[in-house]
Amino acid sequence: MNKFNKLVFSTLSLLALTVMTSCEGGGLTIEDAVANQRVMDAMEQMTTTEIESFEIDVTADFDYLQRVFDEQLTVLERRHLDAAGEVHVKVNDLFGDDAVGSVIASASILAEENGEVLVDVEADAAIYLSDGWVYADVTGVTEIITAMSETPPEITTIKKYVGNLATAIGYDPTQPIELPFDMTTMLPYMNTIDDIVATESDGELTVVYTITMNDVVDVFMKVMEEAGEFNPEELTSEQIEEYRNIVLTQLSSVVELTRAKFTIGVGADGFLSKLYADLNLAVTVPGEVGHEVHEVEGSLHIDIDNMNQIVDVVLPDNLDTYTEMPEEVA
Repeated sequence: MNKFNKLVFSTLSLLALTVMTSCEGGGLTIEDAVANQRVMDAMEQMTTTEIESFEIDVTADFDYLQRVFDEQLTVLERRHLDAAGEVHVKVNDLFGDDAVGSVIASASILAEENGEVLVDVEADAAIYLSDGWVYADVTGVTEIITAMSETPPEITTIKKYVGNLATAIGYDPTQPIELPFDMTTMLPYMNTIDDIVATESDGELTVVYTITMNDVVDVFMKVMEEAGEFNPEELTSEQIEEYRNIVLTQLSSVVELTRAKFTIGVGADGFLSKLYADLNLAVTVPGEVGHEVHEVEGSLHIDIDNMNQIVDVVLPDNLDTYTEMPEEVA
């Protein structure tokens, strides 16, 4: 992995590992280093424990605006994307012979270019698992399918027999999940964040990280240090501060970070219970003539519950009317 990719990966991993809410509900205050370690322990438990029953609720909202300016700051091009969606997952005994589950998803997308609406759609879909059968209801995406193929689908509720899901996909749920990086290497980066608020209430740990440009610079300098490009032991405190200010000035000329708040929750059972990210930033990209500004405001909230507990999965009462996929199509 080259130095630039390592920087990007480490920065994104730091953001992904950090968290949302302001913990106004009170609770016992937990030391930052202790909270970070418990977050890492929860992540390890998620990857090493055989998990077959759970509930996951995901909500996302994303607003993107791109503007191209000339040297007189006249807007030459404007592109806008506004997307939102929800996914709700409930599963019992996912890789067992009595697996039952449901995935309910909905989304809306609005795309515009220079005032012209390119896409404006809402859609929803559902997938169910029961008695070895996988069922799919794509009635709610008929408009999109028709727009793409110019022909409405003849069938919107389908089913296929897969039997035991683990066997069907060749997956061994008893084996731990292998991540592409060592989670323990992220602890030093997490501990560089200045604004960490960690509280515990009723056994639930909530850690809130508010990221600033100073934190981004700290991560950058740590990556450079590990890459051998920066050795603080060979520099005076004044030289380190000067180097730091140069990095901050350069990054701030490109990135304007208005909001970067991330939340991780750890339940009393030791599993992750929430992963929230709330971002608002703008990136300026110089061009041959003028410049571009990319503005992003969005949130991604993931709530996790009932890990390896009994989950109430509600199935539609008309699954027997779904059309079986022919073997050659399946």
